[in-house]
Amino acid sequence: MLSAVETASPAVPPAPHPSEVLAAGSRAGSRRLRTAVAVALLAAAFLADYWTGNEASSSLYYLAAVGWAAWFLDLGWGISMAVASGAAWLAAYLLVPGSHSSTAVLVWNVAGELAVYGGAATSLGWLRRQAERTRALAEQLLVANENLDREVRAVGRLQTGMLPESLPGIPGHEWAVHYETSARAGGDYYDFAPLPDGRTGVLVADASGHGPAAAVLMAVTRAVFQDVARRESDPGRALSEMNRALARLLPSGWFVTACALAFDPATGAFDYALAAHLPPRIARAAPWRVEVLPARGGLMLGPFPSTAYESGRARLDPGDALVLLTDGLTEAEDPDGRLLGENAVDAALSSGGPADAGTLRRRLVERMTRHRAGAPASDDATLLVLRRLEREDAGGGASPERGPGAEPRNTS
Repeated sequence: MLSAVETASPAVPPAPHPSEVLAAGSRAGSRRLRTAVAVALLAAAFLADYWTGNEASSSLYYLAAVGWAAWFLDLGWGISMAVASGAAWLAAYLLVPGSHSSTAVLVWNVAGELAVYGGAATSLGWLRRQAERTRALAEQLLVANENLDREVRAVGRLQTGMLPESLPGIPGHEWAVHYETSARAGGDYYDFAPLPDGRTGVLVADASGHGPAAAVLMAVTRAVFQDVARRESDPGRALSEMNRALARLLPSGWFVTACALAFDPATGAFDYALAAHLPPRIARAAPWRVEVLPARGGLMLGPFPSTAYESGRARLDPGDALVLLTDGLTEAEDPDGRLLGENAVDAALSSGGPADAGTLRRRLVERMTRHRAGAPASDDATLLVLRRLEREDAGGGASPERGPGAEPRNTS
C-alpha cells in the first residue's frame, strides 16, 4: 500500500521593501553617529579633567557626555555613560600628581560623582521618554483630527446635497438665496414643497447646535416637513404636526426654530407661522420701506409637543420682496463679540431703494460680512428673498448662493 506524504516547505518571509531597508540603514547610521559623539564628549571631558587638574571644577565636564547619551540615545546609554564618567573622573584624579586624599574621602567623592551623573542621566532619560510620548500622542491626535475633519466634511457634503437643487419656478417672481455654515456641517435648512391646495410651501429652519449633530437634526426636520407638506397646507397646522413628530424623534434638549409659509403665486398672498423664529420681512416698493410682519406662531419645535401654532397672512404687491432669514445674520458677531442686530439688518435691506432680489441679498450679505470684520462665523446663516416683479407676465428667476462654509455651488 502506497502512502503519499506531503511535506510543507518552511514559509519564506517576504523581502523587505527597499525603502524600509534604506530607512533602517539610515536609523542605524544615525545611532552610530550619536554614539560616537557621546564617546568623543567623554574623551574630551577626561582630557580636560586631566589637564586642568585641581584648578577647575572639572567634574561638570562629564555631564555633557552623560546628557548627550541619555537624550539622544536612551536611558540605558545614559546610565552607562554615567558609570564611564565616574570611572574617567577617578582615573583623572589618580593620574594628577599631588591630588590624592584619604581612601574614605576618595570613596565618598566617587560615590558623589556617580550620584550626580546617574541622577542627570535618569532625569534626562525620563524627560526624553515623556517628550516621545507627548510627540506620539500629538501625532495620534493629529491623525484623529484629520479623520474627524474628513468625516465632518462628508457630513457637510451630504447635508448640502439635501438642500433643494433648484428653486421653484414661480411666474412673475424671482428668487435669491444665500446659505453658509459656520462649521463643515450646519443646522440651517430651507426647503420647498407643493402643497395640496396648489400653493407653494416654503420652510426656513434652524436646528439647535452646530456641526454634525445639527446636520442630523436638519435631516430629520427635512423628512418630517416633506411628509407633513403632502397632506397639510396651513402653515400653523403644519408646524403643529411637525412639532408632535419631532417631539417623538428628538433627544431631550434638541429643538428646531422654523418659519413655515404657504405662497399663492397667482395673488402674491401668503400665510405664515413661526416656531420661535425671526418673523418675515417685506421690502415694500411703494413707498419704499421695510415691514416686519407680526410674530404669529408659537414655541420652538420639539420640546413642547402640545404647542399650537397660529398663522398670519400678508401679501406681496408688484415690486415687493419677501425676506426670510435665520439668526445667523442678525446675531453675526464682530471681533469684539458685538451682535449685528435686527435693526442693522433692516437698515441694510432698506438702503439704496428698491432693487431686484439678487441686489437685496447682496446688501444683507455684505452688511453681515463688514460687521464680522474678518471674524469667523459664529452661526449658520440662511437668507431667502422672493420678489414679485413689476410686470405680472414677466418670467421668474432664481439666484442661489452658497457661502464658504457650505462648499458653494454658485449660479448667480
